[in-house]
Amino acid sequence: MARNERQDSLRETAAYWFEQVSQEGVSADTRGACDAWLGASPEHAAAYEAIERTWAQLESVAHDPQILSLRHEAALRLTRKTSATLRPPGWVAAAAIIVALGAALWTLAPRAGVSFSPFAWLREYSLTSHDSRYVTNTGERLSIALDDGSQVTLNTQSELHVAYTGATRSVQLTRGEALFEVAKGKARPFVVQAQGRRFVAVGTAFDVHIERDQVKVSMLEGTVRAESIAPGSPIRTTVSAGEQLVTGSHAEDQVRRVDPERETSWRHGQVIFENTPLGEAIDELNRYSSTHIELADPRLADLRLSGTFATGGANTFVEAVTAYFPIQIDHADERTVILKARD
Repeated sequence: MARNERQDSLRETAAYWFEQVSQEGVSADTRGACDAWLGASPEHAAAYEAIERTWAQLESVAHDPQILSLRHEAALRLTRKTSATLRPPGWVAAAAIIVALGAALWTLAPRAGVSFSPFAWLREYSLTSHDSRYVTNTGERLSIALDDGSQVTLNTQSELHVAYTGATRSVQLTRGEALFEVAKGKARPFVVQAQGRRFVAVGTAFDVHIERDQVKVSMLEGTVRAESIAPGSPIRTTVSAGEQLVTGSHAEDQVRRVDPERETSWRHGQVIFENTPLGEAIDELNRYSSTHIELADPRLADLRLSGTFATGGANTFVEAVTAYFPIQIDHADERTVILKARD
């Protein structure tokens, strides 16, 4: 293996271990495996230290225009190398962008006072719509810049297909949730398809969330027209800013007032609950974390809570719930936390 190739391989492996031990609730086995890799060679330790220094630099210059430009360029380079039907693991993406940005980072003066999460930052890099399929895994978000200037932010565990033509701007959300900020273009309406419905917009901002057999459309700006895809169907509903449309296969469409910022708080890595049943709150938190919370007694699901929690912050949520309610932990491991009524 050539020297440069070997160095790149070391950086990628170091990036992998750095991400693994940076995760919430990292296991002792994972830490031990990382320590073993670090101790196997001075080169391993040096590569790991270089990754740590790089992240420190990234944090200090996260919003520098040069870095934003390089970040976008690196993401495009990675996109061109990646199949439209296969996304690389997060650590591969991290390593690829580290290699692309590393040399430039050392030329920029550090700037203090920037609050920034490196791995969340990398996972939210912008992509162009040359690919037709976009997928996010648990806890990931993805920002997509479409060819017409529209922006899509894909939430955790989601899948989006893009199919632009000369006459239409069409995308299909097959699962999960996405926020659409639509560039104006009356000649070509922007159409989102989900669960047998079409949501037609011109220049708007709205969130579409597929939840079991329902679709929730929350409006931030403008209006959207909802139509059934089935030929001859009379269903047609208009939703405006501050409203949410709830569609379902077994019930009539409902339009209700909502707080758009609360509905889309996931964009900022938060979920906001207001007098929410505990069962619903747990279902929402479980979307973002590999550690799932369960209730041993279904009756606990009706308890109500309010508060703001970080997406993926299962441990913090459990601490708050067990402190506020007569609930205790019945069982906990890396994958599952089971809650029961306090003895």
